[in-house]
Amino acid sequence: MKPVPFEYVAVKSVNEAITALEKYGDNTVIIAGGQSLMQEMNLRQARPSCLVDINGITDLDYIEETGDAIKIGALTRHRTVEKSEIVKRNCPLLQEAVTHIAHFQIRNRGTIGGSLRQNPPGAEYGVVARVLNAQFVIAGPDGKRVLSGEEFFVSHFKTAVKQNEIIVEIIFPKLTKDTGYGFLEVTRRHGHIPIVSAAATLQLNEDDTVKDAQVALGNVSPQGVPYKVQSVSQLIGKPFTQEILDQLANDIKNEVNPDPEADAKAGYTLQLSRIMGRRVSEISSAEYRKEASSVLSIRALQKAYQQIKGTFQ
Repeated sequence: MKPVPFEYVAVKSVNEAITALEKYGDNTVIIAGGQSLMQEMNLRQARPSCLVDINGITDLDYIEETGDAIKIGALTRHRTVEKSEIVKRNCPLLQEAVTHIAHFQIRNRGTIGGSLRQNPPGAEYGVVARVLNAQFVIAGPDGKRVLSGEEFFVSHFKTAVKQNEIIVEIIFPKLTKDTGYGFLEVTRRHGHIPIVSAAATLQLNEDDTVKDAQVALGNVSPQGVPYKVQSVSQLIGKPFTQEILDQLANDIKNEVNPDPEADAKAGYTLQLSRIMGRRVSEISSAEYRKEASSVLSIRALQKAYQQIKGTFQ
């Protein structure tokens, strides 16, 4: 099957892109890497009347270090993020997450802005953006506006970016030297969309109690947005012990509320079993995601703790 007929416009500036989006109407779509869009068009799941090609906007392809943050242009390829020394030095959690995105051929073409704009469930960038409280710079006819992750992600495959707007930059805060981090996900097979993904950061006080802990999960929210775990706040001020982690694991299972219609089957319990070190009984789709959310959250926090202590394997 091939796409339905469409018009094609190549632009070389953000202003040209915005003008084209307004000119060609509501069914106009931006194309950058096209790794998801072209597949959807070939299957006629997407039927845009016009494609606005932004690959000529070279000003949107960059990674910069500024103060306490790094700024990444929306047209920056996944592979560039993966190999960036700036990202490795200042936000290694982001770099670790990128290695889980599809396969390297996809990472050579796909862009950070395109992935975030599409907002597929469980996508790696979204989970990291939520756990780090990243900011999104959006340009439109009325100028630029900045959104938090909570504001940016709206629902399944939907963000707060309007039809006549374009993502131009994502701002990630730097991780301090005393911050441990972890990223994990469960997939059907390598390179597939995550069934559940988890990102965590951790800081300790001098007495080894928890100073700060953050966890975000992908593909567990019924709204289809990256989910910031609330119960992890109970760690603050407490020692990082297995007893406390066991309680947190149970609280996370009770907190998350996966869509019962989401496509996670009991047949995938083997991957989760390997992570847990024990066999998982046959469970429903929603219960699977609850269990996975709990396990991955704790494992990500443990990875962060091991990094701080210098015992990470």
